[in-house]
Amino acid sequence: MARKPKPPPTLADKRATALRKDRAKYGAKRQSILRAAGPVLQRHGLSGTTIDLIAKEAGVDRATIYYYFKDKHAIFHEAIHGGLVEMITALEEVAASGDDPETRLRRSIQVVMQAFEKHYPQLYLFFKDGPTSSIIDNELYAETIASGRKYEDLVEATVREGIAAGVIQVALPAKVFAKLLVGMLNWTSWWFVPGGPLTGDDIAAGMADVVLKGALVKQPPLRRVRSTPAAAGSAPVERPATPAAEPARAPRTRGSRAPAKRETG
Repeated sequence: MARKPKPPPTLADKRATALRKDRAKYGAKRQSILRAAGPVLQRHGLSGTTIDLIAKEAGVDRATIYYYFKDKHAIFHEAIHGGLVEMITALEEVAASGDDPETRLRRSIQVVMQAFEKHYPQLYLFFKDGPTSSIIDNELYAETIASGRKYEDLVEATVREGIAAGVIQVALPAKVFAKLLVGMLNWTSWWFVPGGPLTGDDIAAGMADVVLKGALVKQPPLRRVRSTPAAAGSAPVERPATPAAEPARAPRTRGSRAPAKRETG
């Protein structure tokens, strides 16, 4: 009885074979396609991005894209979810570092901005229109929402520890303050573009200073002075302290000399 001929390998089979044979080369090619997807996503958004546009940007044909990714949803999944997983892992490392709360809060802000910068514009695009985009499948949406909650929970835990230790004092509940901070970070998706005058680390350092130190200039110390004779029983006026003025010097004319010291006998 003749054997049935083997069915031709599918693209999924070819992807698995290529991955087994040369994992490094296969991974590098996938990364190059993901990088090419970035500018396309920035120009056309999630809904307007197609395999043809990504292939053109990457300098390959459609077949090559499908050799490395099942479809554009797979590209979005790796580009968006992969970046979030990397960010959450870094936040967990900061949380477990044992550093003081201020240092951990600063580092948390920094690793988020570093992830946004490294995975630009994929993460930003999700925060801007991902939840309402029809091309985000339910699995990716659920995974991303879970990652977002974890991100917020890690920031909140650091805030709570800072309040308990007495190094952070805010008028808002810890959860609300954490949401405010996460909202500030996510809102950078509307204006931060890598390659400009400020890096992600610059933005993170400045944001941390504003959050932890405030933006108002501290008022100079007051000293008690009387500008006019006070009425009986009136309180002295408090004014900002000013440095004592140097005694005025008499102007010297050209050719004049300082008076000679008189000798006494």
